[in-house]
Amino acid sequence: MSLVLASSSPRRKKLLEDGGFTFEIEKPSYDERHLRLSPAEIYTMQLALQKAMSVKEKRPEDVIVAVDTVVVLGEKILGKPKDRAEAEEMLRAMKGRRHRVISAYAVLGEEKYVDYDQSFVCFEDFTEAQMKAYLDKNTYMDKAGAYGVQEIDEFKITVEGALDTVIGMHVASIEAQLKGMKGADRER
Repeated sequence: MSLVLASSSPRRKKLLEDGGFTFEIEKPSYDERHLRLSPAEIYTMQLALQKAMSVKEKRPEDVIVAVDTVVVLGEKILGKPKDRAEAEEMLRAMKGRRHRVISAYAVLGEEKYVDYDQSFVCFEDFTEAQMKAYLDKNTYMDKAGAYGVQEIDEFKITVEGALDTVIGMHVASIEAQLKGMKGADRER
């Protein structure tokens, strides 16, 4: 029995490694376009669960962890931008405004846990030049809301809550669910 991270995200892999876990990686095979849009918390938990279930089908004896993260401005869910123009639009909409980052997780072993964490983020009132400098790094395409908080040096960001939730996985919440589950081995 192994612990399996159902993700191809290098950020989630690093967060789990930094948490001291020994695990394998299996990319989930779930098409997010088939999920009906619902309130952000429910939508994100459904995404995480569907990803976990797609890997659990292939690895029924293992403990599966899947995570999904969305950025929410008002009631609008901001996913990954399709291009630079959409990334600019998202960043401009969040400029000087507080928004939520919801990171939902599903842990499937002998038991099933599905929950979410959220943090609040605010960008300073950045300039067009600062936004252009960030976008020129070309790191925004695979990020909900078109940004990676850990990659922005161009303007000031404040985070209320857990920074790892904003990066893509609140490890402490997942660790709490994994305690006592078979196959959830840690290096330490």
